[in-house]
Amino acid sequence: MTTFVNISHPTQHRGVARFERAFATLEQLLQRLQQESTYAVLLVMFGALSLFAALYDIADASQEGHELGAWVVLWAAVLAVLAVFAKYCKRQFVAWLKADREARMWDSAMTDYRIMADIRCAQDRSQ
Repeated sequence: MTTFVNISHPTQHRGVARFERAFATLEQLLQRLQQESTYAVLLVMFGALSLFAALYDIADASQEGHELGAWVVLWAAVLAVLAVFAKYCKRQFVAWLKADREARMWDSAMTDYRIMADIRCAQDRSQ
């Protein structure tokens, strides 16, 4: 009886592939930082930081009775900015995860013919 053994050896070292993915991710990060929306977020962040510094100076220079009110205003502003900034960070993180999953899928499709065959079948069915 004849049996066939299909051993798939990786064509690329795992460490090299990991380094290339990290380098590509760093390049994408640098490209995203150069977009206009990132500049807007940085401008809002620096504006919020200057507001916090001003509120801290007010709290530091005020009398004993007004100090608690200034701290309440300061922390309310901190939490409001964090809530807005957290939505932006979450959206960017989800987009990054999706792009990473797609990149890994294409990497595995390029090395495994079965995955590529499944993708082609799905494309044929959609047409």
